[in-house]
Amino acid sequence: MTEGATPAAAGPGAGIEVLRAPEELDLATADGLAAQGCAIAGQAGLLLLDLTSLSFCDARGLSAFVRIANQADRAGCRVALIAPQPPVAKVLRICELDQRLPVFATIGHAVAGLTAVPVPA
Repeated sequence: MTEGATPAAAGPGAGIEVLRAPEELDLATADGLAAQGCAIAGQAGLLLLDLTSLSFCDARGLSAFVRIANQADRAGCRVALIAPQPPVAKVLRICELDQRLPVFATIGHAVAGLTAVPVPA
């Protein structure tokens, strides 16, 4: 497991998983997060990437988010980003990745917003 990335079930048997990003997502940590996220996306119905501790994200980190999102699409899993810090949120907006992956302020908001909508076939 990559340091700082911690999967945790959001509810027993809910098919909802939370993956905590490390403090920095770069060359040293991005592949580990992507591998974990892709593995979880293959089994969960909803994967929430908790970015509350993430203070730095470079192009490798953004690539990890895209790889996770692509795997989730293939597996029929929804993915959302939770509480990015202002510098990370700015990068997500500039790259328009916030258009590809929904961004929520809290895990609760994400679960409420994403579980009410049926998964597209």
